[in-house]
Amino acid sequence: MFFAMILAGLSCTLVLLIPIALPRRNEPVSEREHTWRDELPLFLRLLRAPLQWYSPAVDSSLSPQRREIIQSQLNAAGAAYLVSPAEFVILRRLASIAGVLIAAVAAFILQLRDPLYLAMAVGLAPLSYLYPDLRLRELTKQRQSRFEKEFPFFLDVLVLAMKAGLNFTAAVEQAVSSARSGPVQQEFSRYLRESRTGVSRRVALDRVAERVMLPSVTNFAASVVQAEQTGGSLGDVLADQARQRRQERFVRAEKLANQAPVKMLFPLIALLFPITFIIIGFPIVIQLLEAGALSLF
Repeated sequence: MFFAMILAGLSCTLVLLIPIALPRRNEPVSEREHTWRDELPLFLRLLRAPLQWYSPAVDSSLSPQRREIIQSQLNAAGAAYLVSPAEFVILRRLASIAGVLIAAVAAFILQLRDPLYLAMAVGLAPLSYLYPDLRLRELTKQRQSRFEKEFPFFLDVLVLAMKAGLNFTAAVEQAVSSARSGPVQQEFSRYLRESRTGVSRRVALDRVAERVMLPSVTNFAASVVQAEQTGGSLGDVLADQARQRRQERFVRAEKLANQAPVKMLFPLIALLFPITFIIIGFPIVIQLLEAGALSLF
């Protein structure tokens, strides 16, 4: 117990000494430089001050490859405008410290002596360190699932706008204004912002595909770029893309429907069948007991 408390204190001290141990190349960031952020959740607003204070030192210690990997994970989860890679690393460390403190306090209050419970308390620290990554992965899956659901409707509006005589950029603007708030609207709004700043259509679409990391979006971006380079009809290409995305959505829905009976099998066996057997067997057992069946044994 004493060792756990010492370990928690050392962990807190280590994180507090990070800015002193590492050279600080940048000054604390002003409020004006944080206008790029989206509205932060409550827990991030509470941690905003320590994140701003420690992020310059942590950012200088990250290698370019590591920063790029974390940035791609944040882009896929839709959190690129919430935290930076350095701040995400700080969140990992804070989560690990919180896990150690919770384990130490729980072991002290509950007076754990069982080795199994102590092992579970010790294992809370690495699990808490991995929690931000697990949460980011869960957000990525949810975002990709919603993107696949909304993307066919976005393409339908895009095709209708181009058939009405609009060019591709104006059609995207119309589709974005008609789409409801979600990952599709966010990504193509970012595409429009990048296009207005002078980024070419090919580069902007490639960035959308890299952020979303879905085969359907990669195929869409490649088809649009190929039609632009070869001089093909962009409206026909988009119509084919919309039709293909709808077919993929129907196939995905059929696949989920076919998986439903298999997923329901375990709850049926574990919950429903035992209750059914009890309901059927209880009167039989009562009748046997009343008939003196126990005297036969």
